[in-house]
Amino acid sequence: MLLIGPAVVLGAFLLFLVQPLEGKRLLPLFGGSGAVWSACLLFFQSVLLVGYLYSHALTRRLRPAHQALAHSITVLACLLAPRFAASSGGGSASVLAALAISVGLPYFLLSTTSPLLQHWYSLLEPQGKPYRLSAWGNAACALALVSFPFLLEPRFGLRQLSALWNWIFYAQCALLLGCAAWLWRLNPDEPQRGLVSGTPFPARLRWILWPALGSAFLMATTTHLCQVVAPAPLLWVVPMLVYLLSFVLVFARDTIHIHRAARRALLGLLAMTASVLYLDLQAVFAAKVVLYACGLLLVCLFCHGELAALKPEPGRITSYWTHVAAGGALGSLAAGSLSAAVLPGYFELPLLMAAASALCVWRLWRESRWMRQAAAMAAILSATPALAIVQNHYTGLVEAGRNFYGSLRVLDEPASAVRPAQRKMLNGIVTHGAQFREPELAQTPTTYYSPASAAGLLLNRESSGRRVGIIGLGTGTLAAYGREGDVFEFYELNPMVIEMAQRDFTFLKSSKAKIRIVEGDARLSLAAMAPANYDALVVDAFSGDSIPAHLLTREAFAIYLRHVRPGGTLALHISNQYLELAPAIRALAADAGRPCVQIGSNGDAARGVLAATWMLVDQRVAEGRAKAGFPVWTDDWNSLLPALK
Repeated sequence: MLLIGPAVVLGAFLLFLVQPLEGKRLLPLFGGSGAVWSACLLFFQSVLLVGYLYSHALTRRLRPAHQALAHSITVLACLLAPRFAASSGGGSASVLAALAISVGLPYFLLSTTSPLLQHWYSLLEPQGKPYRLSAWGNAACALALVSFPFLLEPRFGLRQLSALWNWIFYAQCALLLGCAAWLWRLNPDEPQRGLVSGTPFPARLRWILWPALGSAFLMATTTHLCQVVAPAPLLWVVPMLVYLLSFVLVFARDTIHIHRAARRALLGLLAMTASVLYLDLQAVFAAKVVLYACGLLLVCLFCHGELAALKPEPGRITSYWTHVAAGGALGSLAAGSLSAAVLPGYFELPLLMAAASALCVWRLWRESRWMRQAAAMAAILSATPALAIVQNHYTGLVEAGRNFYGSLRVLDEPASAVRPAQRKMLNGIVTHGAQFREPELAQTPTTYYSPASAAGLLLNRESSGRRVGIIGLGTGTLAAYGREGDVFEFYELNPMVIEMAQRDFTFLKSSKAKIRIVEGDARLSLAAMAPANYDALVVDAFSGDSIPAHLLTREAFAIYLRHVRPGGTLALHISNQYLELAPAIRALAADAGRPCVQIGSNGDAARGVLAATWMLVDQRVAEGRAKAGFPVWTDDWNSLLPALK
């Protein structure tokens, strides 16, 4: 126990520290899409399954001394194998490949630790409680997840954190070799078992399905938060943290109260229902995250409580955890990949809420009549968001699509008492542009780009033959400001946005300027180009409700300014509900030796105009002051904590 306990805890800490670390490293390489984390979760769950299968096969096929020898060889192979830097790409398959070549082998080794060492502990300490090691390991996982966004990320860059992780990994390998040497020396007796013998199929099926539901719920909650807020490690960590906490709570106990957990799960689902229906369109960041986290925790306590109630004797512990890992991978695959191929919108969370509420009612059906009625009512209320979101998705729908970069919809909204009919593009619930349907108003800039906005004031300046670069296409609204002789170059990552902007809106085809569209990540495209000498470069790339962080770093600013001619203007659209980005822009401008100013404009429902906030970096504007002490974001270091509203 002297070595096994620390090895389980340290291995679990490393296992979950590398997840947000590698996810953040990959974000800039894949356009800042929230789907990067979904692909990362699928990879980590899948490799975890492979590690558990390895542990199970090792313990069932080899005697203890031979297990120690074989695992020592595996440790040395993973320790000495070369690792390669990830490269940019597009789609979930590219993310999986990038993770495989960068951290695949170390992650595989760490994934074998908990089930294998729990088995070794049961051999060396027959009277011990190996499942307690699982609770300790999950607590260490939770500690790693908390420490990343709140302690490590704000203080250290990615290079420093990677170096720290590597040194701790070397210490973990030493611990694993020590555990193997201890097992080799003692060489306890162990009866031989087949790979799948000893457990009826229905029990093994339940070992898979309960964790699958918990894992799918985790994936759906995280995806939902990234869509309505921003793809950032902070919003990856909170759901994962409560997911792990549920494992800690249920496996640290000897008795599980399933009916009580089902009642609490229904309360959690009602809390999530309130957030889905009433808070997703409001700027209530803390309340929203707390409600989703509470709902996820209570649902996972229910699912994992059912799972813990089914745990077998220690002799079948590796088989048990292998099935649990298979369920986790299945849930991640269903909610992260298969749902995207089947569902036209982000319906995973409300549909899973409806399924979980039905399971709670099933579990409580033998309770009192009052409890059955209360549970049924709560289940109906919890299922309401599924119907509301699906109905809202199809209301006024012109076209919809979903890919790696998000869920897009084009909607027609009828005229109201104050506003003419218009067509809108939405990514999730965030408006990415709108156009009036009446021909005489069709070229009127709307939403964030009205003539009174900073973008409108900038592009309405009297000049001819302008070159304008625009990062983020949306509906192509800014093309309405084009004049004869102008060249407007749009940079757009999502091919579906390009298709919809060209087919369903007329801003691009009706513009007097020459329009050019560059598909791909704007930053990578600009970095590979010769200076474009833009009169204006507009950064308007939204992911969720915020600009991706990799577009707001010192290195990104250097690329932008290289493409802006002397006397030209860099404009950044920073309107969002959750982050105060103006201090970050001022710090970057001051770091580059450029003045900047913040310009806000009010909304006007009658003209289809939304309130907008822009930052202009321009030698012709009065210099704005950088917030004292606000750090300069870089590719190596950028934390959203200082920018939270």
